[in-house]
Amino acid sequence: MKKQNQQYDIVRPQPESLLQSARSFGYSVETALADLIDNSITAGAKEIKITFGIDRYSSYIKIEDNGKGMNEKELLNAMKMGSFNPLDNRNNNDLGRFGLGLKTASFSQCKRLTVKTRNKSKNEFIRCWDLDIVKEKKDWILLRNCADKNSEQLLGKFPDIGSGTIVLWEKLDRLVESEELKSDKEHFYRKFVNVRKHLGLVFHRFIEEKKIRIFIFDEELQAINPFYISNEYPSVELAEEQLSIKQQNICIQPFILPHESKLSNVERNNLEITKGWIEHQGIYLYRNKRLIADGTWLDLGFKKKENQRLCRIRIDIPNTLDSEWQIDVKKASAKIPDVIRKRIKTICIISIEKAVKVYTHRGAYLRRTELKKEIVYLWKARQKKGKRFYEINKEHPIYNLIADNLEEEAYIFYDYMKLVGESLPISFIVSDFSDHSIVMKDFFEDSKKELKLIYENTLSALINAGFSEKEATEKVNSIECFQQLK
Repeated sequence: MKKQNQQYDIVRPQPESLLQSARSFGYSVETALADLIDNSITAGAKEIKITFGIDRYSSYIKIEDNGKGMNEKELLNAMKMGSFNPLDNRNNNDLGRFGLGLKTASFSQCKRLTVKTRNKSKNEFIRCWDLDIVKEKKDWILLRNCADKNSEQLLGKFPDIGSGTIVLWEKLDRLVESEELKSDKEHFYRKFVNVRKHLGLVFHRFIEEKKIRIFIFDEELQAINPFYISNEYPSVELAEEQLSIKQQNICIQPFILPHESKLSNVERNNLEITKGWIEHQGIYLYRNKRLIADGTWLDLGFKKKENQRLCRIRIDIPNTLDSEWQIDVKKASAKIPDVIRKRIKTICIISIEKAVKVYTHRGAYLRRTELKKEIVYLWKARQKKGKRFYEINKEHPIYNLIADNLEEEAYIFYDYMKLVGESLPISFIVSDFSDHSIVMKDFFEDSKKELKLIYENTLSALINAGFSEKEATEKVNSIECFQQLK
């Protein structure tokens, strides 16, 4: 009898326990599918097709690609838990991380995972994990063929030419949760609405650069670019900044989106993406151009606010800095490295301030900054005894012009302006701005001629009051509401 080593024990995990634990990494169906598409892109695929079916007995999801495929050894390794050490160097274009994605992403949604692959030599190989078989046999049983005829039929065949890989999910116990077929179908199709948006967002740069095409059945997914919403009113790109860790570049590019009042209904809906304007503000972290985290301030401590929602900041990192950014297994979250945290926070603060001004002044701010002159506003924000309030600007040229013309009767005008300021319906305005189903009318959006007439009347009145034409023109041109006539 072989003696047990006195220095250590060999402790192997129970197959069923480990595989069941791998099902609880917190994937949704869209993040799980994104992990599989990572593998397809790394394998050089140009086209990826997702199909699915749901019925009482054989529901499935299938992902096919035309990548380089695998030989038998590579397939066996791909089906192994922890097939790649995250500390090892990866190819610069590799979107993988821990060597767990294929298994953990798949098991999060199904109990049977079958992979069929064909390499350039036209050799085809199949391997299949079935968690029910692992449970029954209490061992790491990896099937060398399809589990049954139905799986074989669902896998289908490769085209006559070319290489590729087919991943098949069956026993979708996490997606088909009830015994009611109609209800399951409704929930299943609802989830796939989010799948389309999520994949279009996560891989938008690959799609835009025509590196890949992704289909759900025969419908090609369109890129959802979170920074470029409108051709007519493009987002403002603030100064790009390059940082470095271990001689690896990190690129930071802030964007200020156009104010929603300038967008069409379609463009406003595009801004919603999946979570809404407010939730999608913040940092968009890309790893090798693949979106890792969207609409988050990561660990910077900022709260998401209504008036910050036009601020989106793109950060690009290489896959060589995974440990520094603490990229998780799902490639869905990260933490800013301490060495650059302070600088990134400063960039975010500056970007937020500019976004708030655009939001507050309905898109006029960034254009005005180029004029390099003082702008006179109709309203002033004030603070008194710790309370914020707004009042009519008593130094406004039109305010003073009216008061001077009224002379002794000016007190009536002063009282009326005081009432207007005190009764400003702030709560209703905030509520309406927060309700994305309400489209707010922009300043003089349907009556530019009327605004032009007010401009001319104001200019004429100032000249009649004794100002020179040059002085009057300078005063009128400094008034905020007339800036959009430029």
